[in-house]
Amino acid sequence: MDRIHLLIAVLISAFSATAQDKFITVGSGGGFAGTVTRYKITPAGEVFRGKGLGEIKYTECGKMKKAAVKKWIASVEEKTTATFNHPGNLYYFITYTEKGREQTITWGAADHPVPDEIKKLYEEINSRVHAIRYKPVK
Repeated sequence: MDRIHLLIAVLISAFSATAQDKFITVGSGGGFAGTVTRYKITPAGEVFRGKGLGEIKYTECGKMKKAAVKKWIASVEEKTTATFNHPGNLYYFITYTEKGREQTITWGAADHPVPDEIKKLYEEINSRVHAIRYKPVK
């Protein structure tokens, strides 16, 4: 029985690592304080929220329907293939991460408006993650 339990543990661990290898993050930051608000959205429908300066620690978690999340992940993956890095004093971002590789679009500079399709996608995701009920991460 010990080998079976070990095999199950290894499979669960491998599956969990794979699920976390692909995710998107959206958020905004800057201004006087420079604080960033970031949402990490996984294919499992988990949404983690974190705020701060520098390295963001996710302190809250909520859930969404997997179908919506999978659609967003596919859209973000498709749209982040081009480089767009024009932050302003206040800035917004969408990042696609897969196996440690990140593709990010950042905008906010008035003289470099983000393409409308990116802005609409960001607004859709942002409005939905703001409506979630979050619980503290333990």
